[in-house]
Amino acid sequence: MTETGSMKIFSQYKGLGRGNFILFVGKIVTNLGAMIWPMMTLILNRKLGLDATQTALFFIITGFMFLPANIWGGQLADRFSKKKVIILCDVVSIVSFVISGFLPLTLYTLCVTLTGAFFQTLEGPVYQAIVADITPSDKREQAFSLLYMGGNIGLILSPTISGILFNHYLWLCFVISGVSISVSTVLIAFFIKDTTERIRKESREEVKGQDGNILRVVKNSATLILFLIAMSFYQGAYSQFSYLMPLDISKAYPENGSIIYGTVTSLNCIIVVVLTPVITMAMEKVAMTKKYLLGIILQALSFGAFALSFGVIAGYYVSITLFTLGEILTTIVTGAFLADRVSANFRGRIYGITSFSAAFMTGIVEWNSGWLFDHYGSEPAWIFSVAMTMIAVSASFVLVFADKREYGELYK
Repeated sequence: MTETGSMKIFSQYKGLGRGNFILFVGKIVTNLGAMIWPMMTLILNRKLGLDATQTALFFIITGFMFLPANIWGGQLADRFSKKKVIILCDVVSIVSFVISGFLPLTLYTLCVTLTGAFFQTLEGPVYQAIVADITPSDKREQAFSLLYMGGNIGLILSPTISGILFNHYLWLCFVISGVSISVSTVLIAFFIKDTTERIRKESREEVKGQDGNILRVVKNSATLILFLIAMSFYQGAYSQFSYLMPLDISKAYPENGSIIYGTVTSLNCIIVVVLTPVITMAMEKVAMTKKYLLGIILQALSFGAFALSFGVIAGYYVSITLFTLGEILTTIVTGAFLADRVSANFRGRIYGITSFSAAFMTGIVEWNSGWLFDHYGSEPAWIFSVAMTMIAVSASFVLVFADKREYGELYK
């Protein structure tokens, strides 16, 4: 790549404010210490002896318990100071994760960890909304791209390190997770401006025909309905990255599965860091709906490749490459797409609804793929995942036309 090309890749982020880069650094630090969730399937399967179906049941029950957090988080984002909500959620999470590191590992003591995870889920829609709030509308794709890239810079090392610590020093992973979140919390507390009053003023000035409650807003928009369907099935299948994939690899390599899965996850993060700015720049002029469609198609291809790669390490790396390219395209689009199509006073709630629907579909996909894995092996489980992704492909294909018809002004 030429020097001019390299400069252009980084200059696309020039219009972002200080707050965007503070959140970027915070994501790096937080995800550098995110060592529990990439390994949760292996913790349940290898440390606590749950089979694939029981592991899926655990995720479904906890996911069901977390579902309200997505809605509540969106409501809190639209009613209170987003900055204060994030700080409060982080404090609870930090305490929960650190305490978990010093408790004996059982299903019961994992409840303390899940308390921290609940508040991180509650924070999710708030975090997305504050990114949209502090970013000019024409730079939102770049803002979400930068945040996504920062998260993956942190994740390059954490899965591999947690894979190494997994057998004998798992407790350290819990403590490191808590400490890393605390660094991000301090950065947000001191360097991110509170946007509450400005957003309330913007909301009063906006005229988009969006009033009442968020369900009415979604019901009146074919675009939002189609996006919710596409995102739900896509995210449900996407969860196989941390569920079916480690089960598959651990079954093929019982002794070294955690380390192999850690390196596969690290490759995912490396590709994200290297290619996210390149793809963001190269596809800047492509409609967001088309990028989203292409991303989901790549995920379907990756799942097909995983179905054919059992026990072949090189196949895992090829499959994760396809998966990651699709992940990049869908992730840089989602936050900006929704922020452009709902008024400012609904941002938190629309992110909450999408998180809720994605979590609900994740439970369905994990339960069925876990049952298939236990009774018929990994290949049928992957084929089922492909089928779920193809539903998302169909919905996103229709979305390409529906969005242009409903939001034609955004295409001028």
